[in-house]
Amino acid sequence: MPFFNKIFNISRRSTDLSDFSVKINPKEMGPEDILSDAASPLFGDSGEKQLEIPVSPLSINLLFVSVIAGLLFLAGYSFYVGIINLDKYKRIADQNVQQTNKIGTNRGDIYSADGKPIAVSISSFDIIVNPSKLQDGDIASIAELASEIFADQSYDYVHEKILSAKNRNIGSLVLFKNLEESDVAPFSQIIENNPAVFLDEHALRFYPEGNLFAHAVGYTSYINPDELEKFPGYSLADTAGKKGVEYYFEKYLKGVQGLFAKFVTSTGEIIQERVLQDAQKGSALELTINSEIQKVTRDALAKSLKDNGLKSGAVVILDPNTGKVLALVSLPDYDPNAFVRGLTDKEAGAYFNDPDKPLFNRATLGQFATGSIIKPLIASAALEENVISPNKYIFTKGFLEVPSVYDPSVVYRFNDWKNHGAVDMREAIAVSSNVYFYTIGGGFKDFEGLGIEKITKWLGAFGWGVKLGIDFDSESSGRVPSPEWKEEVKGERWFVGDTYNTSIGQGDILATPLQVASAISVFANRTTLYRPYIVKRIYSQEGVARELEGDIINRNFISSDNIKVVREGMRQAVITGSSRFLSQLPEQVAGKTGTAQTSGEKDNAWFAGFAPYENPELAIAVILEEGKTSDEAVRVAYNIFDWYFKNFARKEQ
Repeated sequence: MPFFNKIFNISRRSTDLSDFSVKINPKEMGPEDILSDAASPLFGDSGEKQLEIPVSPLSINLLFVSVIAGLLFLAGYSFYVGIINLDKYKRIADQNVQQTNKIGTNRGDIYSADGKPIAVSISSFDIIVNPSKLQDGDIASIAELASEIFADQSYDYVHEKILSAKNRNIGSLVLFKNLEESDVAPFSQIIENNPAVFLDEHALRFYPEGNLFAHAVGYTSYINPDELEKFPGYSLADTAGKKGVEYYFEKYLKGVQGLFAKFVTSTGEIIQERVLQDAQKGSALELTINSEIQKVTRDALAKSLKDNGLKSGAVVILDPNTGKVLALVSLPDYDPNAFVRGLTDKEAGAYFNDPDKPLFNRATLGQFATGSIIKPLIASAALEENVISPNKYIFTKGFLEVPSVYDPSVVYRFNDWKNHGAVDMREAIAVSSNVYFYTIGGGFKDFEGLGIEKITKWLGAFGWGVKLGIDFDSESSGRVPSPEWKEEVKGERWFVGDTYNTSIGQGDILATPLQVASAISVFANRTTLYRPYIVKRIYSQEGVARELEGDIINRNFISSDNIKVVREGMRQAVITGSSRFLSQLPEQVAGKTGTAQTSGEKDNAWFAGFAPYENPELAIAVILEEGKTSDEAVRVAYNIFDWYFKNFARKEQ
């Protein structure tokens, strides 16, 4: 047994067991060695082999009693802690908590079709408190410091804000939003020493172009208490898209927030910190809107409003071959950055109480009487229903007179803006003859017109009276009146005069600029009504693009021959008719003007058209509220077309 011999230093002196000598290093001896040696018969009275002090049975008994006493003490203490003082120590243990905080994610960027950043993220800081964990002294200290740093934050205001949140058991309160690093520095000691106060560094939305894309892109801001149901899973510390593309594409743009855990003792000492879940940036979006076209469009509209003392208007430009929105402008507009930072009471009052409604998107929500821009649609319907041939002349003497159905001696006169004489369909569109369209719309004497039911059907085919389904947060359906609608809303019967008014875009007919541009696109592309869309691509985190397209709403519902007739009438309107100012352009344009009566003193001014005539690239709708005549709407379109033909025509969108 060489191994054991080596360890225990065993040497054999004789075959007698008593001759074995075991030498053990004192450092290697344990209690079992002492006890066994004390009882060994090899150790007698001789000092050579006897330990210095033999262990007696009494010592063993004392050791045993000590062990038992210790165990009893531990059991008793455990009972004391776990049963008698359970609540006390549970409260202490509850104060040793894991604080789980969100790691803010960068919202996905938004770019124009030509690659210009429209909405991006920059660094910002929020100071967030857990009101339920703050003592009265903590609240007072925070309020006092805030009143010293921020001129607009009084002690009473901050103190009441925190106390109110505490009384309502709000677990997380964004106390100060969107601070710069220099604003945060004075709070560093409070943040470091109080686990109920912490700093959130996050991405702040920023719109480099300011007002330019306001009504198209919208803005983001913090969730308010009334919106928590609208945004499930969000807290008052979160931001979300509130309008436009920012709202409609929220689920793509917002990204995924991360989770960060702090393990903190009851005294505030941080035991451990770790990331539970990494944050993921939101998807990037590429718009169909070109920033150059958007700017030229806004500038043209703004100049017209200023030069003519007008306050509001809108322009929508579409690619008629796809439904892409190339420009969308509504004036007045607003700076979305103001909403991201958070509006002061003064700013909020200025925006929300402004009678010109800068937050109202007239391009998609505004519902206006259409005036004569409805006439190409009525002409198409009349041709499709075989109400009239395009070459048939109707003699117009400047008005129609219709006797009352109740009293023939009472005669109602429906005026034209001019006596046009005998006109066929092409000329009626070009000169905008009201009498011609009264006749084919509502009929006169022996001539049977479309009637309101067929008018309603065909306007619906062009997307009027319904929402088009643009990828946007807000869109109106407009209104195509009917006998049922009039009875329900006004409690009145429908008369032929109502049909006459609808046939020329007056009375109760309403459409949005987006609906007008979409309908005109059908004449431009000759076949199809597309669902307009404003986002062209969604980019994943890996940079993979998902292409979006405009769905087909209606196709080939007007024959090619009938489309051709209406197109020729719209072209003639530019050559010799009400839109002839556009004939100065280097490319051929087709269009139609409209002047719509309003409840105000002045009429709304419209232009709708497309260009180039043979291979259209743009379909446009312009409205100037209270513009009085359509001439200025035509000039807005002229300035846009002129720039486009010189700088942009036939470039890839």
